[in-house]
Amino acid sequence: MLSPDEIIDAVTALDPMSELPRTGWLLAGIRPCESIADHSYAVAVVAMLLTDVLRGRGTDVDGERVLRMALLHDAAEAKTGDLPMPQKTEAIEREFHRLEEAIVGSILPAELRDLWKEAEARDSLEARIVGAADKIQMMVKVLTYERQRRGHLARFWANPRNFDDRGVSAASEVFDAICARAGVERPR
Repeated sequence: MLSPDEIIDAVTALDPMSELPRTGWLLAGIRPCESIADHSYAVAVVAMLLTDVLRGRGTDVDGERVLRMALLHDAAEAKTGDLPMPQKTEAIEREFHRLEEAIVGSILPAELRDLWKEAEARDSLEARIVGAADKIQMMVKVLTYERQRRGHLARFWANPRNFDDRGVSAASEVFDAICARAGVERPR
């Protein structure tokens, strides 16, 4: 059970997420743009909706686990900020993951660290839902920013990694619908 001090420490450690912008949007010329906390909340909403669809299709999904992972999936970015995908090489990703693990270990209580690690490993259905929701939220935001005529976003549509459904059929259907609304072909 968490103590009051552990709760305060975790909330304090995660608070910078509300002020830190998503760097990919800044690089695309979008100002102001969503924060890391805005993104995490929206990922939780997408993950919740995907969970509802999957449950409606008869799939057993632990919705609480999904939501907890979604809210924490970018917790390390409270200290690192957002490193945009185009800047990450395989070697940088490995080292950055080690750094993120150390940060998460220092800012989250043990049971929450385990959820973060599960989300990172993407082995469980719940973690794959969160991973797919992360990408869906980003591409819906691209669609939104484009409709607002903000930024230079063509590179987001061209990158197949931005449409990684993590093997979740409902997510694949959402990506197809996003591309249909944008009038672009989904890269494979």
